[in-house]
Order: sequence, then C-alpha cells, then structure tokens
Amino acid sequence: MAKKKKTVEQELAEYKKDIVSQIKEWEDINENGCNDPCWQDGMNMNLVRHHVIYDKVKIAEICEENNLPLPSEYFLPTPPSVENSYMANLKQTSRVERIRQFGGKITTDRAKFNKQQLSFV
Repeated sequence: MAKKKKTVEQELAEYKKDIVSQIKEWEDINENGCNDPCWQDGMNMNLVRHHVIYDKVKIAEICEENNLPLPSEYFLPTPPSVENSYMANLKQTSRVERIRQFGGKITTDRAKFNKQQLSFV
C-alpha cells in the first residue's frame, strides 16, 4: 500500500517540531550528558546541531518553493558547535574510562548557548 504524500503544511509542522525538540536535546546533553557508550557528549551535541541546520535548510526550501513566509522556528538560535571531546560530567566513570581507553580526549569546558540571539542557520 502506497504512503499518502504529506502536505506542505504537514512537512513544515514536522520540521518545526523537530527543531524545537533538537534544541532541547542539545541543551539537555550540554547540561546532563548522554549515554552514548562510544562517543563523547560533544560529538552527540554536534550531531544534534547538524539536525537543526538540516531542518532549517529544508524549511527554507519548502517555503521558497511554495512562496510561504519562514516560520518563527526557523529563526530560533542554532546551538553552537562544541569541542567533540566535551563531556558534561565525569560521573559516568565506566563510559569515561572506555572513551579514554580508545584514545578519546575529554574536556569539561561547558558550551555557552545564547538563546536570545536570532539565527538564520
């Protein structure tokens, strides 16, 4: 059975929702870390950041193709790039040790995120 094609409004709604969700995830990882057994928190934060950028690019394309105004979510600040070696905390000792065993560097310098700054991407 063929999938029903999403409307422009449905596509935009998904990307807008994803931007908000991804920004919250970035902030949560920055504050609390994550549980990825093989990669530092910074690697995961940068991946989440790239998802936000991708969503904004897709929104811009859809809006341009359909002569629609850019939604407010498009202008939410994009989380900054961080050091890949960033770890929010060192309490997950087995995870930290595993990363160090495989030559991973670790820094705990917390990233600053200015949520008041408007952003285009």
